[in-house]
Amino acid sequence: MKCIRTSALMTMLILLFGCKYTVTVHNPEKVWPGYVLPSPSLGSITSAMDMDGNVVKTYPCPGFPAKMLNDGSIICNNLKVGRLVVPEIRQVSGDGHILWRFRNWSHNSAKQHHDYQLAGNPVGYYAPGMTMVGPADGGNILVMANETLAPWEQDIHWGFLKDDVIYEVDPLGNIVWEWHASEHIDEMGFTDSALKSIRRSLSSDWLHMNTVSYIGPNKWYEEFGDERFHPENLIVGSAKSNWVAIIDKKTGHFVWRMGPDYSEGMPGANLGGVRFSHNAHMIPKGLPGEGNIIIFDNGTSSGRGNLALKGVPYSRVLEFSPIDFSLVWEYTDDKLFSPNMSNAQRLPNGNTFITEGLSGTLLEVTADKELVWEAHGPPTYRAYRIPFEWVSSHE
Repeated sequence: MKCIRTSALMTMLILLFGCKYTVTVHNPEKVWPGYVLPSPSLGSITSAMDMDGNVVKTYPCPGFPAKMLNDGSIICNNLKVGRLVVPEIRQVSGDGHILWRFRNWSHNSAKQHHDYQLAGNPVGYYAPGMTMVGPADGGNILVMANETLAPWEQDIHWGFLKDDVIYEVDPLGNIVWEWHASEHIDEMGFTDSALKSIRRSLSSDWLHMNTVSYIGPNKWYEEFGDERFHPENLIVGSAKSNWVAIIDKKTGHFVWRMGPDYSEGMPGANLGGVRFSHNAHMIPKGLPGEGNIIIFDNGTSSGRGNLALKGVPYSRVLEFSPIDFSLVWEYTDDKLFSPNMSNAQRLPNGNTFITEGLSGTLLEVTADKELVWEAHGPPTYRAYRIPFEWVSSHE
């Protein structure tokens, strides 16, 4: 079904079954051909579609986000409506069978939100020579989650605190590594004004971290020996506090950070800072721009205290060097804007696949910023371009 103004009954059907994406631009000679795997913000299924918007495969579960593995299975969850906190993470086969499930991190819940990564691939989308290994096949899964801390368990917020946590779980459900954001507040670059703003805020969601990726194999480590970019280290981002950081996985400490202070001379000041950004990650080895960081800068007003940034009426996709923060590539136009959600994926031909989340607009642009593919559908948390063979060879 197409997304149009609907009756209450039709709205319920959309919530349960989703709605069709309508392709409005398609230049076959310039796109990177494949299928598209969107994760709508509502609904109970995940559907892969072709470049004309036709559904080619449907899975009986949603994702926050859904990610397809090379073998045609996907990682998804057990929710029917909504994506704010996932009770159970699942790996589901191409024919709809549950291959693996996990929900016992805390209080019989996975508490997953926003992101996770699988063994064999740092970012969860196609990169040449990389094979994602799901838990059903022996790989660990890295999960972004949250936990609630009472006022007497922390001194960050006057009330209950919604803290961000990253944990790693093995195929048997054992937690083999954990990281808690509240234990590293002194590494986040907050001023006294920012700390006071966090403490007095009416919201308990103090960071709203929305991305976790491995750094992955990269030239900065392999050729120059820069330990900050060890392949096992993690890159994370805080939307509400306007910082992006790299965590040393061995120590848990920050070893690289951009923001939250974007005053003159600070890292990222030349970029104008980022506002409520999403999906910061290092472009994987084997793709054009490898080693650079790419991020969807939403443009929504965000930040804390005297470090807060006013909103702007547009969003941007930024690609920059993690060494000197120089701008490599930027995409925006007078229509690109999503106050929340969204992501960007670098494609093998140098194009960039972008999800403008709130509007449900999916687009592909060339390095020269030419729009070569566009589709419109329901509000979409993320979408990924996937190779044909991930679906077709496993049907």
